[in-house]
Amino acid sequence: MRKRVTPASAASVTMAIPARMVGPVQTTPHGWQIIDADAGVLALTYQFGPGATANCFVAKLASGGLLVISPPPKISTQELEDLAAFGTVEAIATNNGFHHLGLGRWRELFPNARLFAAPGAAERIAKKSNNAGELEPLSALQPLLGDDVAVVETPASKCGETWARAKIQGGYAWYASDILANMDLPPKFMARMLFKLTKSAPGYRVFHLAHKFMATDKRAVLQAMLDDVRQHPPTVMIPAHGEILDAASVAQDTENLLVAETG
Repeated sequence: MRKRVTPASAASVTMAIPARMVGPVQTTPHGWQIIDADAGVLALTYQFGPGATANCFVAKLASGGLLVISPPPKISTQELEDLAAFGTVEAIATNNGFHHLGLGRWRELFPNARLFAAPGAAERIAKKSNNAGELEPLSALQPLLGDDVAVVETPASKCGETWARAKIQGGYAWYASDILANMDLPPKFMARMLFKLTKSAPGYRVFHLAHKFMATDKRAVLQAMLDDVRQHPPTVMIPAHGEILDAASVAQDTENLLVAETG
């Protein structure tokens, strides 16, 4: 289910915006959340470790084929059949150097698809993965995207961090990668304290813990995102970790979070 954020002003934001439930989102029979069927914009929450989940993001390319970002390392035949109803997977990308666990499996599943990563991500993946294979740069992906989809590499990134957005009916669906998150506190004590101390949870927040590993200049990353958010206000926000946000206030709430961090 999606969560919505409570309205907030820039003056009242203290790094986090609490979330509350809204009604169930439309899904495929096997769990893909349908953000915009015509635009081929979907999300799927998957598990990549004990108690650890992430979100995969899908959008339609200019060709009508699909771009899959942060592909799940494990995916069922039924989930793949659901996805096929929206188009053929033609491009697969990792959103940074950490979300690489599914690349090898998806290369096997879709041998004709091209795989992409930002240079910093590709460098890390080459050291950490034995099956991801060769990854093309994001510059090679850009011509495939068309006017309605963007994949943006952040400045000051240690690991090829990116965000993505796709034009949908009524606005834009954003994939915030590990820049923003909307998570509950982890149940285990040490992890819980780590997330609390870094103010990375609970609720809709800047993912400060991730920034320690992915950015050389967090403020530069957040300022660049803020500039893009103002030009392409999100109506749906899909973080790499945590619940989807689709409240009417999501654009303003996102701007408030980023302004609070950048001044």
